[in-house]
Amino acid sequence: MKQLSIKAYAKINLFLNIKGIRDDGYHELEMVMQSINLYDNIKISSRKKGINIETNSNEIPVGKDNLVYKAAQKIMGKTNFPKGVSIFIDKNIPVAAGLAGGSTDAAAVIKGMNEFFNLNLEKDTLHDIARQVGSDVPFCLNPGTAYATGRGDELKYLSPIKTYKVILVKPPVMVSTKKIYEMYDKSNYNIEIPVKKLLETIKNQRPLNIKDGWANVLEPVTKNIVKDVEKIENILKNKGFDFTLMTGSGPTVFSLVDKSRKELIEKTIKNWQREQDFITLAETI
Repeated sequence: MKQLSIKAYAKINLFLNIKGIRDDGYHELEMVMQSINLYDNIKISSRKKGINIETNSNEIPVGKDNLVYKAAQKIMGKTNFPKGVSIFIDKNIPVAAGLAGGSTDAAAVIKGMNEFFNLNLEKDTLHDIARQVGSDVPFCLNPGTAYATGRGDELKYLSPIKTYKVILVKPPVMVSTKKIYEMYDKSNYNIEIPVKKLLETIKNQRPLNIKDGWANVLEPVTKNIVKDVEKIENILKNKGFDFTLMTGSGPTVFSLVDKSRKELIEKTIKNWQREQDFITLAETI
């Protein structure tokens, strides 16, 4: 095998709750993470030595600041790796969007290097490496539907939700996750999320209804500095897409939509008038 190509799937948050700040300085989180079929392509091949990263995007670093580099470095350190690795990131997931683009690329490299170089690392070892690279990386190792706690790296996989179409809209700005969390800590926003009820909804495979309390506690903070988030939400809600939320720390907004509304979905995307926005259609997986 000269090269391995692996899909790195994006995620959305069906809800995101913050319970406080941990002793290690991270936030104690509660959230449901859901994979979608928007993905980057990660291509892995061998080289004599070192780590070489290339990409089709001019928005991401290709050096030590990239989570992909950190993932490769961790794998190599764990296995006394005798050679080098070349990684090409074919980027489709928007950058700094709340969709775990960097984390899912890193997860793909962890899985991909293990497979390509026949390292035979156990699942627990891969999970530990993923945790060291970033909080979202463990979930991205195993796409699906999961209840995440701790820093977001303690996972309990749930019954798959029914398949929904997902409209994704990202305004032409990036936000710093670190800054959003810092602003949240200083804010007085108080959103109560009925976590137990929402988990029961998924467990019993009931339809997801926004009125049941699905929410993201970071949303008011991001809306305060990125006015486009609320504007996009209002457009989608006015078109009848009730389950509309911001994912992660933003600024991407998504709508979960039943597949039966195909015509309205296609019309909405085709006639989207905010020309600077990234807009696409995906599906839950």
